[in-house]
Amino acid sequence: MASDTQPIHPSCVLSWLLATSLPNQEQSLSTLISGMTLDSRMVKQGDLFVALQGAISDGRQFITNAIQSGAVAVLSETLAENEHGYLNYQNDVPIIHIFQLQQKISAIAMRFYFPQANLHKVTAVTGTNGKTTIASLLANSYMLLGQQSAQMGTIGNGLYNQLKASLNTTLDAISVCRELASYQEQGAMQTIMEVSSHGLVQGRIAAVPFNTAIFTNLTRDHLDYHGTMQAYADAKQTLFEKFPLQHRIINANDQVGRSWLMSYPEAIAYGLNIDFSFTERQHFNVTKVDYLAQGLAFEFVSSWGSGIINTPFYGDFNVLNIAAVSCALLADGFSLASIQEVMKQPTVVPGRMEQYFFPEQQLTFVVDYAHTPDALDNALQALQHHKQQGRIIAVFGCGGDRDKGKRPQMAHVAEQAADLVVIVDDNPRSEDAQLIVEDIKVGLTKPEKALVIHDRQQAIQYLLANANQNDIVLLAGKGHEDYQIFGDKKVHYSDRECLQALLNEQVIQDNTHD
Repeated sequence: MASDTQPIHPSCVLSWLLATSLPNQEQSLSTLISGMTLDSRMVKQGDLFVALQGAISDGRQFITNAIQSGAVAVLSETLAENEHGYLNYQNDVPIIHIFQLQQKISAIAMRFYFPQANLHKVTAVTGTNGKTTIASLLANSYMLLGQQSAQMGTIGNGLYNQLKASLNTTLDAISVCRELASYQEQGAMQTIMEVSSHGLVQGRIAAVPFNTAIFTNLTRDHLDYHGTMQAYADAKQTLFEKFPLQHRIINANDQVGRSWLMSYPEAIAYGLNIDFSFTERQHFNVTKVDYLAQGLAFEFVSSWGSGIINTPFYGDFNVLNIAAVSCALLADGFSLASIQEVMKQPTVVPGRMEQYFFPEQQLTFVVDYAHTPDALDNALQALQHHKQQGRIIAVFGCGGDRDKGKRPQMAHVAEQAADLVVIVDDNPRSEDAQLIVEDIKVGLTKPEKALVIHDRQQAIQYLLANANQNDIVLLAGKGHEDYQIFGDKKVHYSDRECLQALLNEQVIQDNTHD
């Protein structure tokens, strides 16, 4: 690993780049590099500054600032192929102009942070829904099985249970490699990384030598970026096509997953009551599920044996998530018995079907990140399975400046699967929040029966005061997130914090009455 105290000679980065990308360039640079960054504001003495022409800003405009801050070399992106290989100097700092630099950054960063190509095992998890739960549960399982693990994704990055918040599901190419190197230095034997379609298309993880890849499912999402579902699927499939995988683990219950399984005969199929044809390969097939008040118990047959798994999670989708995690652990050589034991004791994933029970009202709130029609439907159906009596109440909104087509779809799902619909604000961004609500209500057959309470905290307080005993309230959309975006302002707010504060307040009042 490269660090401030152990600078890497250009033979590991610049000369390698010159030899592979610029074969005719004289390799005479003698710069010592101690770090890499895409952000000129983060440049430290000895860094290599990478200036990309992004969609929002042009990194080349900050080359002078980077050099003044201590950059000792610069890679500058050019969009003109005839400028590829041009080398000039500014204040004796070499600036190398590279055509299609964006596509090369991951390889350069991997070369820099892992010059000996000695990266620990990294598992990629991709799909529309379930990535975070699978990544968290798999990282937790490795820890319980005695292997230090790290996690990268929606809820943060870091060693397991030491996550730091992240703006994106998949970090930029340099940050990915820097984080992996940091985890390795801290003893990580496994990293589980959520891989987004954006990260794949933009090449942020192009050179990471993943050991295992897991595909969860593909449902409508990110069409504002990809345009079509086929383009979205193609982006996801690059993970299974272009990486040196030892194991491909694919959901056989998903239509896209089934088609991919036909292309990868060596892939492991997992699912609930999957087709017999898929059991002729390595597989993990759940055959019966019991929905319990405090979790799940399911029977399975697999290429490694059969048995029963008991777990505190809810819903069919979590049956599939646990099946995927079990496949990864089995493929990695762990025994069925050890996996069955581990699944009894996982830590709840923040903001993923996370329960808050109010004993005074006999009312349960469940916080979940569901923000697509399919994820919302899955969450509501899960609660229908587990409810003993009472109603299911769906509380949700839709983000502004995002796919408008899913707004009425979310409403239709909520109306069909819940007894009461409450529409709240998600992240309106630059859009009028009321207009977003009107878009959502188009999908309702009885819009007059839906409640509209824009403020999420007020909606929670209203339901706490007015819902019936034994009702289950699903708060969808925010999950682990602790903010909302109104216009260009990011305001602190968390469903989880709100509910915990109300619970604490109730406990204090009860103690006072005692």
